[in-house]
Amino acid sequence: MKHLLFALLFSAPCLALAQNDTTTTERGHSLELGVSAADGAFAKVNAKDGPDRMVPDTFRVTTKRRLYTVLTEWRIQGSSEDSLERRMKQLRTERRNLFTNWAGVEFGFNNWITPSGSFDLPEEDRYMEATPLGSRFFAINVMEQKIEFGSHHAGLFTGLGMEFLNYRLSNNALLQFDGDSLYGVPMETPDLRKNKLRQIGIRVPLMFEFNTKRAPMPDPATLAGKKMSDPFSRKNNFSFAFGVVGSWYFENMYKVKYRQDGEARKDRTKGSFNLNPLRVYGRVQLGYGSFNLFAEYSLTELVQAGKGPELVPVNIGITLLAFN
Repeated sequence: MKHLLFALLFSAPCLALAQNDTTTTERGHSLELGVSAADGAFAKVNAKDGPDRMVPDTFRVTTKRRLYTVLTEWRIQGSSEDSLERRMKQLRTERRNLFTNWAGVEFGFNNWITPSGSFDLPEEDRYMEATPLGSRFFAINVMEQKIEFGSHHAGLFTGLGMEFLNYRLSNNALLQFDGDSLYGVPMETPDLRKNKLRQIGIRVPLMFEFNTKRAPMPDPATLAGKKMSDPFSRKNNFSFAFGVVGSWYFENMYKVKYRQDGEARKDRTKGSFNLNPLRVYGRVQLGYGSFNLFAEYSLTELVQAGKGPELVPVNIGITLLAFN
């Protein structure tokens, strides 16, 4: 007990009179080593205000037997994991994704027109007339990637999605196909309650996009002082995009419903129907916030050349739900 009291009495004046040692780098960062009654032995890294305040720095402390290297890097206040450099990179990615208008759920209407741009089909092709409101377009775009041209205001994006095209045919004619052509067989009876051609495909866009809203990156010093959640918003942002969408249709199905002998019947037929499996659309879209309108005009015809009517698919619609 006497030894313990003696040690405490001896160390108290030392703690009270202890002086701190400080070393400073060229960038103005200082490493302070010392002993205090409040903190005991301590080491502090201080930085003066200036352009190099946020720059990582290195201290080297040499003793008789060892060389100690101290690396300094700014981190977000309250975080033990994210460095400022990593967090700034994450914010740039978040901003790029937010101002890319592709990933989401789209809904609209589809139809086809003649190469001259008319919805009025020639008499011999009337069996392909589609009901405007009964022919629907649905797409789920699940992936997007964008290359920015200096900032989020302009860039080139691509992505991936799946589309479902349903063409509701308005005339009482059965679609038939063979190795040479797609054609229709007019029917007096039975009355076709549903006469529909469906296509399912995978789509890939390549589009230029422009955004109007300013969304500057936060200053590193500001970011170091607080945690930021959702620093960017598409509110009041106008966007415009144009480009092409390539589609590959891996399934074509023709479906009819009718009544015969008092019973409801349903027939399905899958096959190529001599339709082009690959299609390229020209697409434009206009958006405000997360709401988007789009229109697509096919640069390739619906049916393979020389095997059926000359029809050009068109789609219009909106984004029901954006994924970012």
